[in-house]
Amino acid sequence: MDVRHVVFLLLTLVTPSLSAKPNILVIYVDDLGYGDTSVYGHPVVATPNIDRLAEEGVRFTQFYAPSALCSPSRAGLLTGRTPYRTGIQSWIPDNSDVSLNRDEYTIAQLAKDNGYRTAVIGKWHLNGGLHMEDAPQPKDFGFDYQYGLAAWVKNEKAEAAGRGPLYPDNMYRNNEPVGETNAYSAELVSSEAINWLEAGKEPFFLFLTYSEVHTPVASPPAFLNQYDEHLTEESRQYPLRYYMNWADRPYRGKGEYYANISYLDAQMGRVIEHLRAKKQLDKTIVIFSSDNGPITANAETPWELGMAGETDGLRGKKRYLFEGGIRVPGIVRWPEMVPAGEVVDEVATALDVLPTLAELLEHDLSHLTLDGDSIVSLIDSDAATNIVRTKPFYWSIPTPDGMEYAYREGSWKMMLDPSAVPVYLFNLAEDRYEVNNQLEREPERVKSMLARFLSYRSEVEPSSTD
Repeated sequence: MDVRHVVFLLLTLVTPSLSAKPNILVIYVDDLGYGDTSVYGHPVVATPNIDRLAEEGVRFTQFYAPSALCSPSRAGLLTGRTPYRTGIQSWIPDNSDVSLNRDEYTIAQLAKDNGYRTAVIGKWHLNGGLHMEDAPQPKDFGFDYQYGLAAWVKNEKAEAAGRGPLYPDNMYRNNEPVGETNAYSAELVSSEAINWLEAGKEPFFLFLTYSEVHTPVASPPAFLNQYDEHLTEESRQYPLRYYMNWADRPYRGKGEYYANISYLDAQMGRVIEHLRAKKQLDKTIVIFSSDNGPITANAETPWELGMAGETDGLRGKKRYLFEGGIRVPGIVRWPEMVPAGEVVDEVATALDVLPTLAELLEHDLSHLTLDGDSIVSLIDSDAATNIVRTKPFYWSIPTPDGMEYAYREGSWKMMLDPSAVPVYLFNLAEDRYEVNNQLEREPERVKSMLARFLSYRSEVEPSSTD
């Protein structure tokens, strides 16, 4: 323990109002692209709360989701393990028997082992539904409290009528259906989070998981008005049309997508400002990220039409292992350790969250097989050395283009098909847009990287063959 931590512990002894352990707030949003916020370069969308979080903390330029889809990414974040280890390879359909393995150790269990109260408020999507009694549920993974959606927003009345406000009618509280609601999803989630925060004493671990900006998007009129110039006459005239499937409808413009980002930002800001007003924000480790890349204007399915996600020019999108599908915003705020306004260009991933928190709480996880590494040295202003990676960067997911694997060492990224045949090799330091395939020019590098990839894959997937 260094001098700074000793001073911190001494302060907790003489200052009763200061918790001996930091609160933990992990904010995980849905389908938000690397370039979808102002602080990450969007030229139109206003995200003042996310921007301020970055100004008061550390912003990563190479932060990655564990997968290019929601369910596996959430599994990876909570467990620190690459998703194929956890029993989840892709998104989980309603009523599926696929779920996060019951024996997985999560951030919530780490928190409970250290005396925290715990909650997941927002989207879960780690089983076939919050109604399934036989499926592992949040309470089985260390969460004392649950509120939110199984997957995405649904409203039977709006869907049947083809119009109407998309107030969720599929919310659950502690696995019991809530019924009809009278607000959009992000507002419900933020209000529930604030009520839960008020209901107990610190320390807390809150996994705050907004379903925005996953389709179908829906926002209050004030946010739509903010982006009126980016709406079409169709969307202005029929603002409450139900539009999960856009295939036979006129184009509605980008404004609804832009509005949903700003709405998400405003609702997230309510929780942040509640903690600030209660003088708890500076005692809280805040981690903000997205579960995968966005749905871009390059639509490939009926529900993607009309979306307008941005990747800051990166190739790919949600469901793909090119950078646009897996590189996401990553922000950490905690004034006790994290310098304000710093930008970190080192590579990190959501798999690093669990081991990082374990190091900060001085909790030994050496008995677990983890795929993430602690990144304390990347966010600690007093750290003398940079992180030394013990595990490679490895992604696996069935994709529309057949690239099931991606593997990164340093600036080099290899992409492989389901049979583990290399198809692409990119030097991201010189080619962040992944347009120059170096596979044929670097045969020795391909050979050495492939050998290490196959070794790692055999550990992750023992049944795999070369």
